[in-house]
Amino acid sequence: MAKLKKERTGNHASSIVTIDPYSVTSYTFDSNEMRENDLHKSSFKNSSFFISYVMTKDIVSGTLEISRSIPESDLKDALEIKAYEDLGLDSSINYKLNYIETAASASDQKNYIYDAFAINNDIITQNFLPLRKKISYVDYITAAPFLIGALYKKGIIDQHGGAECFIYFQKNDAFLALYQNGNYLYSKSLRYSLREINERFCALLGERVDEDTFFSMLKKDGLNTTDIKYQQQFMKLFGEIFLYINDISVYAKRYCNISQIARVYIGTDIGIIFGMNEYAKSYMGIEALDFNFNISINSRENYIDQIHVMMALAAQVYAESMDNSSVANFTIFKRPDPLSKRPAGKFLAVAGAALAVMLVYPIYQYGFGAYNLVSYNIKKAKYDNVKKDADNVRVELSNLRAQSGEISKQLTTENAILKTRTGLLEEIRSKRIDYAMKATVISDLVSLSNNNSVKIEKIEQHNNTVVISLVGSDEKRFTEFINAVADTKKYGIRTKEIVKDANTSRYRSDINMEILQ
Repeated sequence: MAKLKKERTGNHASSIVTIDPYSVTSYTFDSNEMRENDLHKSSFKNSSFFISYVMTKDIVSGTLEISRSIPESDLKDALEIKAYEDLGLDSSINYKLNYIETAASASDQKNYIYDAFAINNDIITQNFLPLRKKISYVDYITAAPFLIGALYKKGIIDQHGGAECFIYFQKNDAFLALYQNGNYLYSKSLRYSLREINERFCALLGERVDEDTFFSMLKKDGLNTTDIKYQQQFMKLFGEIFLYINDISVYAKRYCNISQIARVYIGTDIGIIFGMNEYAKSYMGIEALDFNFNISINSRENYIDQIHVMMALAAQVYAESMDNSSVANFTIFKRPDPLSKRPAGKFLAVAGAALAVMLVYPIYQYGFGAYNLVSYNIKKAKYDNVKKDADNVRVELSNLRAQSGEISKQLTTENAILKTRTGLLEEIRSKRIDYAMKATVISDLVSLSNNNSVKIEKIEQHNNTVVISLVGSDEKRFTEFINAVADTKKYGIRTKEIVKDANTSRYRSDINMEILQ
């Protein structure tokens, strides 16, 4: 199927704002709740998704056939020319055109087949002029009959395969629409709007009934009023209306090549009018259901015009769709593209990229310098801390050296005193011990020498060794003395020789004695 265009989708709106420019009513659909807005006082977030519609009577529609030999790049221009020719459009008027390729187009090998829809841009501008001060743009404007497709796409109505008819009466318009398998087939504006019905009723009754009274009566009692005079006029009027609608439905079936209509949904923008379903069944021979679909949790509190309900659903479908090329969007108040997609944005992006390239080296130098400065400051702080510790250590070391010098001096002095005292103690010990030992030795030797008739001429003591010079008259006496000393077990004794003095005839000998204990 030929695609004419692709529109931006994926609008992640925080809420949906539905707008009816004819009744000047609006609702915000958010968190499964619909809240009515005062268009004169309410303020709207730009992030909201704004949707509205145009009446069926303002749409000029028809079927266009375009040869498949036309290049796709020229298809849009060819369709526009064909639309002006086949739909009888005034070339002096600027129209908003939309094209939807039909299912029959796929089976036609020679031609593309499109449903074409056109609306005068001045009508759109005029309808939305009072709202332009409050609402800057409208994301999606569609025709009222096209809103019904959202009921299928959101699963409100099952796509059971049969054709279904929708009849909706509004104060300023009314329309009939046919759908099959959830796909749009046909729509037509009806001449019996609610205001026209009121006018026709007054003409039949022969007296004036103001609109508010008439609409209140329809909402309260429906077509089964207890007033016989009114009852007769209702029967005549609505018999006329549904006979007219039946003729249109017969034509629509023939035009769309369908054998029968499975169901009819009937509704109005003032609410359900009881008794209408019976008229539809009687004149059209089709089961009739109420055109009333509740999607919000607060729908039971107040009746919400089904046009607003369908707009909320259609906005969801539009925002969720990946390709809206087959959607008839008549808006002339488009939301501006993101700055990155506009020429100015692209220029700014290129200029920004060039500036970024130019600034890369200075930024690098600045960044590297800043990094070095930070690194230097960190290392300098560490150095200052280490230097401070080193200075403290040096001061401490100097103090310790000074203390060491003082201690060395004190140690020298103390060593001198110790040496003096040690010498004194050694001297005292020598006197106390050695002298006592010497006295003992002398006492023992004198005693032994007296016993053996030997005289001691001289005694010398060297540590544990005693040298004795003996004088005696007999060599035998010396031998006895030596044996006597040895017998004491206290001394080790030895002598080199015993010498006789020729002048005195006396014997002499130097004896070495070692003190054993």
